[in-house]
Amino acid sequence: MENEPEGAQMEEHLAEMEEKLIKGTFKVMEDHIQENLPESLQESSPLLQEAWQEVRCRIQRCSVSTSLEVQNPEESIWARALRQFLGILQSFLSGCWDVLTWLWEKAAACLQAVCGAVEALWEVLTDFCSFVGQLLCRSLIQV
Repeated sequence: MENEPEGAQMEEHLAEMEEKLIKGTFKVMEDHIQENLPESLQESSPLLQEAWQEVRCRIQRCSVSTSLEVQNPEESIWARALRQFLGILQSFLSGCWDVLTWLWEKAAACLQAVCGAVEALWEVLTDFCSFVGQLLCRSLIQV
């Protein structure tokens, strides 16, 4: 029973630590990307803000909020704290993986769009070259 106040206090500290970890990591990521982002992309801020909002939502969804329920009465508060901390790390890893998967899907979609545009341009160029070749052949036959 004397561990109850310590347990509640530990739970509060772990919840604060989890929130700081998630917010701090996101802030570092955002700052790093903003510093290394070309100015041409910074000008398209509405689209960029939408993407950042999606990343924020995905990161916030990964938040754990498991309680420090006592599964074993002999388990010490430190063992429970360690279990909770490992849960936070697992949740954080899972959230990062979800964000990376989402970014990968977006990058693949962009790459597919660029490939489609290049293929369309190539088709137009080949059609144009074919047309010019036919005109040259006709003019040579007429001469």
